[in-house]
Amino acid sequence: MPRFKFRLEAALKLAERELDNERRRLAVELEQLRQVKNAACKAEEEWQGAIQNQKEAGMHDPENLGRWQAYAVSRLKRLRELQKELEEQEKRVEAQRVNVIEAHKNQEKLKKLKEKKKAAFWLKEQHREQNLLDEAGQIIFMRQKEEQEYEVEDEF
Repeated sequence: MPRFKFRLEAALKLAERELDNERRRLAVELEQLRQVKNAACKAEEEWQGAIQNQKEAGMHDPENLGRWQAYAVSRLKRLRELQKELEEQEKRVEAQRVNVIEAHKNQEKLKKLKEKKKAAFWLKEQHREQNLLDEAGQIIFMRQKEEQEYEVEDEF
């Protein structure tokens, strides 16, 4: 019984590995996005706290007001930096998602091709076997017919 052999098996394995690699890269990018989001949230909380402390210093402790203002400005600057970094990281995540989709399409294309080739192979194999069985049946039929003819001739 012949075995099915897919000529592009190596390409399929490479496509599967590429898909796994792209998924890993996406996971790394998503983790970095989560970290940047957490840092941005923390920076916003610090900025909000600095604003609140600045208000309180304006009402109750004017000599520290300048320090709180400087601190609030530095926290706002850090928050804006993190927001910009967050936007860039979201773009990297989206680009990586596109890479994963492309790798998945490539892998699926090869899988479908393999399935089609496999189905065609087995159909061809079934036709070949059917032809062999038909031929064997014809040979058996002809031998039986010849035997019957000889038996009829022997009776005379």
